[in-house]
Amino acid sequence: MRKRALNIVSFRPGVISNNTAFECMALIYKYLQVHHGYTFTIIKSDHDHYEDPALKVISIPDALWKPIPHTPFFRPSLNRRNRLDRLLGGSDGILTVDPTIYPQGLLALRAARTGGKPVWFDASVTLMGMGRTIQWKIAKRAVRSAIHEASGIIITVPKCIERFQDQALFDDQLASKFHLMGHPVDCTMFRPSMGNGNGDGRVRVLVVSRLVPEKGFFYILDAMQPLMKKNSGLCLQILGDGPLKPLLEKEIRQRWLEPQVEFLAPVPHAKLPQIMAAADIFVNHAVGTTGWEEFFGVVNLEAMACGLPCVLSTSGGLTHVVRGDGVACLVAERDVLGVRRALRNLIGDLESRRAMGRRARRYVKENYDISVIGEKYRRMLEEGASGR
Repeated sequence: MRKRALNIVSFRPGVISNNTAFECMALIYKYLQVHHGYTFTIIKSDHDHYEDPALKVISIPDALWKPIPHTPFFRPSLNRRNRLDRLLGGSDGILTVDPTIYPQGLLALRAARTGGKPVWFDASVTLMGMGRTIQWKIAKRAVRSAIHEASGIIITVPKCIERFQDQALFDDQLASKFHLMGHPVDCTMFRPSMGNGNGDGRVRVLVVSRLVPEKGFFYILDAMQPLMKKNSGLCLQILGDGPLKPLLEKEIRQRWLEPQVEFLAPVPHAKLPQIMAAADIFVNHAVGTTGWEEFFGVVNLEAMACGLPCVLSTSGGLTHVVRGDGVACLVAERDVLGVRRALRNLIGDLESRRAMGRRARRYVKENYDISVIGEKYRRMLEEGASGR
C-alpha cells in the first residue's frame, strides 16, 4: 500500500538566506514534493530574504520567535504561543534548527510536544567554543532535554557528532537519533560542459567562496604566485564578496599579479554552473579557526559534479565529504607547498584533469545526487511520522 504523502513544516526563522545551505534543504523539499507528493511549508522571519514559488513560504514577525535580549530562552505570551501552535500544529512533522545554537529550535519542540508531532533538528554545523558562554551554560539543561526528546538529529558529516560529544551531549540513548545525510547536489544542473575552459590556451583556476580569512585565500595566493610568474596563461578567478576583498586587492597589486587575477561578482546559484563551465581547475582552502571550521562545503561537490578537478583542504568534515580515491586532491590546512604541487601537476597535465573530473562527477552522482539524499530524507520522515 502506498504511504500517505506527508505535510511537513520547516521552522527556520532567522536562519534562512539565499546564500546559505538552506538552498540545499529546499532542493530536498522540492524533490519530495515532485516525486512523492509531499507538501512543505517554510516558516521564516520577516527579515529573511527568501522566496521560492515552488514552496509555500510564510513570514512571521521577529517578536514571535526571537529570544528576549541577553537571555537564552524565549517564553512567549499565551497569544503568541497559540499563534505558533497553529502554524506548526497542522503538519505531520516539524524540521527545525539545532537548539545548541539557535533557541528557535526549542520553540519548535514545544509546539511539537503540544501537538504530538515528531520533530527533527538540523545539526549540520561544527561551531566550536560554545561552552564558554554564560548563556550556553544556563540553557544547556533545556537543550539536553530537547535533544533527547527529538525524533531525529540530522547531520552531514560525523564531525558533527564529535561536536555534540565535545559539549557532553552524546550518549547511547542519543546515538540512534542521528541521521547522517549529507547535502544534495542537483547533478542535472551541475554537469560537465563540452570540455571545460574557453579553448583560448589559458588555464583558469576558480575559487568560489565568501571573502573571509577562514577561507584561506592567502594560502591559495601564495601557492599560485610563482606558478603565475612562470606561466602568463595561468589565471586565478575569485568569485565572492566579503570583508577580506580590499586586503586581497592590495596584496594582488603589490605582487604585480593584477593581469592574472580576476574578481567575479557573486551570481545567483542557477548561474554558477555557467561560471564553472569556463574554468579548468577548482580550488578551495578553508582553514579552521578558534570558533569555526568547514563542515561540508557543498560548492566543492558542485564543482566536482561539473567535472572540474579540485584541490581542497582537509578542514573540518571535508575528508569525509570527499572520501573517494582519486576524486580530488586533498591538502593539509595551510600547506602552501602542497597546494602548489597539486596545482602544478594539474595545470601541466590536461588528461589528468579530465580523468579526475570524470571520477569526481561519478563520485558525486553516486553519493550526493538529489535523488540519493532525497530518498534518505523520505525514509527518515516516514519512519518518524509513523512512530517507528
